[in-house]
Amino acid sequence: MDKTQFLQKKKILMEKVADADMVLVGIGEEFNEDFKDIGKFPRLMAALEEVDTNPFLEWTVPFLEHRYLIEHKEGKLIKAYQKLFEMIKDKNYFVITTCIDENIKKADFNTERLVEPCGNYKMFQCSEKCCSELYSSEEFSNLVNQATLDEVGLDSLEIPKCPACGKPLAFNNILCESKYAEEGYQLQWENYTKWLQMTLNKKLCVLELGVGMNLPNIIRWPFEKIAYYNKKASFFRVNGSLYQLTEKLSDKGISIGENAIDFLLADCK
Repeated sequence: MDKTQFLQKKKILMEKVADADMVLVGIGEEFNEDFKDIGKFPRLMAALEEVDTNPFLEWTVPFLEHRYLIEHKEGKLIKAYQKLFEMIKDKNYFVITTCIDENIKKADFNTERLVEPCGNYKMFQCSEKCCSELYSSEEFSNLVNQATLDEVGLDSLEIPKCPACGKPLAFNNILCESKYAEEGYQLQWENYTKWLQMTLNKKLCVLELGVGMNLPNIIRWPFEKIAYYNKKASFFRVNGSLYQLTEKLSDKGISIGENAIDFLLADCK
């Protein structure tokens, strides 16, 4: 896509957002944290090197990644979220994301207008899903942080255990695969579905940003249906490779073949 066409499409998007009664945003795979900047945190790198020399410490890697997510508060990805927030902050919006890294919360989005159906790192669950109980991960995260600060070695840590069955605890997110306890997001999902009911016959701007085909039943396919049935809806699909629209949306949708993060950061003037 040439620059002129790119800027024209972004200008149209901005105009549609400004004119909309409600804005629905879907965040997908292009926003997933890749942990490439972990080298900027010497303590965490030293801990990972300790894991490399001791395979029995492999279990600590997700907890070290969680520390990185807590401490990493800048960069291109965070700036893109901030740009998105500035774009929609004055609108009646709702955001659904398949990302589990919680980077979106480093911008100023209202968490009551955000749902994370794939989970995150905030809570623990039993790795064997012996029950649906969830536990805060904060205390153990602080222990991991202290171990890296004091340089006492990761072998000073003990894997957190489920109080009910004694099996290891895991972060409550989709990485638990078939054992994922979905109770953690269901209340907010109900709020999301109630919000969707109010979009009927409203000028709705649907923004699908960086959503691929890993989990199309969460955002991609439902968003297409929402936009199709709402006669006042406009639809924007931004993706570096999977930007094509269905024929049903050709009259109300615009596809933008650009990485969604780069798109948000580009100046539309």
